[in-house]
Amino acid sequence: MNPTLDEGSMNPTPGEGGQSSVSACYRKSLPIAYALYLLTLIILVEIAGGYLFGRFLPNAGELEALWATAFLRFADFGLILFFVIVSGQGMSAIGLAPGEWRKGIFKGLLWSFGFGLIVFAIWGISLLFHVNLFQYLVSSPTAHFWWILLIGGIFAPIVEDSFFVGGLYNSLRSKFSIIWSVLGVSLFFALLHIRIVLMGAIPITQIIGGILFTLSFEYSDRNGISHNLLTPITIHILANCTLFIIAYSPWVQRILL
Repeated sequence: MNPTLDEGSMNPTPGEGGQSSVSACYRKSLPIAYALYLLTLIILVEIAGGYLFGRFLPNAGELEALWATAFLRFADFGLILFFVIVSGQGMSAIGLAPGEWRKGIFKGLLWSFGFGLIVFAIWGISLLFHVNLFQYLVSSPTAHFWWILLIGGIFAPIVEDSFFVGGLYNSLRSKFSIIWSVLGVSLFFALLHIRIVLMGAIPITQIIGGILFTLSFEYSDRNGISHNLLTPITIHILANCTLFIIAYSPWVQRILL
C-alpha cells in the first residue's frame, strides 16, 4: 500500500546511487521547480544589486558596502519566504519545523565543537613547521566591527543557509543522491561569493563551508525525515563570527599570532 504524496511535499529520498531504496525515507521540501525559480531570482537580485551598487555608489565605503549586503540579503529572504508560503508546507519545507529549534541548535554546537577541534589541530601542526595559518585571516582594523559581525556573521548565514541548504539542497536531495546534491549546492554557494572568484582566488573556505553545512543538515536527524536547518545555521554563524573576530580583533590576534 503506497502512500499518496503531493509533489514537493513528502518526497522519497534517493540512496547513494540516486535511486529510491525500499527503506526510503520521506522528507518535506520545496518542489524542485520552486527551488530552481528561487535560484534564478536570487541570482538576478545579486547581479542587479551589484550593478546598481556600483553604478550609484562607486566610491562607497565599508559601511555602505555592508548596508548593500544587508539589503540584498533582506531581498533574498523575502523571496525565500514567498516560495515557502506558496508551497503550502510552512517553514518545515526548509527544515524549520516548529518545536525542533532547540535540538537543531544543540546539534549545531556539537558539530561546531568537533570542527573547531579539527581546525585547531591543523593550526597546531602548522606551528610545528613554523607556519601560522591564522596570519592569512588577519585584516586591517575596522571601525565597523560590530556591523560586520551582525550582518556578515549572523544575518547573512541565516539567509544563505535558508536558501542553499533548506531550499536548494533539500529539494535536490529529494530527487538526487547525497553526493550530487552536496556538490551542486557547494558550487552555487561558492559562486555566491563571486567577488572572491573575480579576484582570481579559489573560494576554498566557501566550498568547504558548503559541504559542511549540507552534510550537517543531512545528518541532523537520524530517521532522515525531520532535517533541521538550525544545525547548519548555528555552525555557519559560529564559523563566520570566529573568522571575523580573528580578522579584526587585536587582542585575539595577540593570542593566536
